[in-house]
Amino acid sequence: MTRPIVFFIDDEPNILQAILRITRHEHYQVATFEDPLKALAGMATREVAVVVADQRMPVMTGSEFLEKVRIQYPNTVRMMLSGDAEIDSVLSAINKGKIFHFIRKPCGDDDLKSAINEAIKQHFLIVENNRLTELTKRQNEELIELNKNLEKKVEQRTRKIKQKEFQLKEALEGTISAIALTVETRDPYTAGHQTRVAELSCAIAKEMNLSPDQTEGIRLAGAIHDLGKIYVPAEILNRPGRLTNIERELIHVHPQVGFDILKDISFPWPIAEIVYQHHERMNGKGYPVGLPGEDILLEARIIAVADVVEAMSSHRPYRPAPGIDLALEEISNNKDILYDADVVKACLNIFAEKKITLKGWMG
Repeated sequence: MTRPIVFFIDDEPNILQAILRITRHEHYQVATFEDPLKALAGMATREVAVVVADQRMPVMTGSEFLEKVRIQYPNTVRMMLSGDAEIDSVLSAINKGKIFHFIRKPCGDDDLKSAINEAIKQHFLIVENNRLTELTKRQNEELIELNKNLEKKVEQRTRKIKQKEFQLKEALEGTISAIALTVETRDPYTAGHQTRVAELSCAIAKEMNLSPDQTEGIRLAGAIHDLGKIYVPAEILNRPGRLTNIERELIHVHPQVGFDILKDISFPWPIAEIVYQHHERMNGKGYPVGLPGEDILLEARIIAVADVVEAMSSHRPYRPAPGIDLALEEISNNKDILYDADVVKACLNIFAEKKITLKGWMG
């Protein structure tokens, strides 16, 4: 198996020499560049799994370099290694380069190697996800071609169409599973949270008498609604205490990041839009856009309620669970303000009539 390639770009030669020393015995190959333009040229000749760029460089900033990498080589995982802790630089790297990890100088040897290994795993997940997406696209095209002659060959083609539909469903499920695994490798608490939100969202959808097809779309969206948190450092997600303004801004980016990852995948449901809107609120004071009321997809309004109830019902590394009673009190007190009243009513009915089990939630 070919060794993964990692590029480091920094205008300080001593930094690059230290990186070569630190990584000389690792399972991946490291190439260093003082000039980001030469690094871009090098990426044209081989597949690069990870790039790590400094922010302040004379030719172009790290944010500008990572943005070019994102556009030209989207499969390459992007990270920033910099002593520049200003919020504008961090947000620029997040928004332009969609970085996977921000590492502040000075960084310990083990921390740096751990971040690189994590990024390499992310690269392989992206490649696998692309393969599954392409498989889904090809099967969609095949299914459309079959349907053109459906009226003439109904009896002959029925069995083959059903087989293709089954394969398409398997491919979609595989795509969702691969995406969910992406989150699980970063943060097992988030992964368990998504599974339980999907379960509660489905129960709410059934209580509201939504169609099985719409309910299935809600289940899949709930299973990956926090996908964008793969771009938020795990130490921020699980850190106890109050978040800084920079850390809060990083977390608030995750619906946009999730949308960007999912928007080009051909799902039968508006999965990307649901993920994008799941932190919007009825009074228009949610994020990332501030959509009000009926402008928010019903599916997103359902996941929003399930998200809050699950989060308050489960323990996290940084705090004990407030409990299900306080969670239900929260959504009840804020119906028609933050949460859809019909969705709240359905959720309260589910717990009042014990239509869902809390097994595995308190942990």
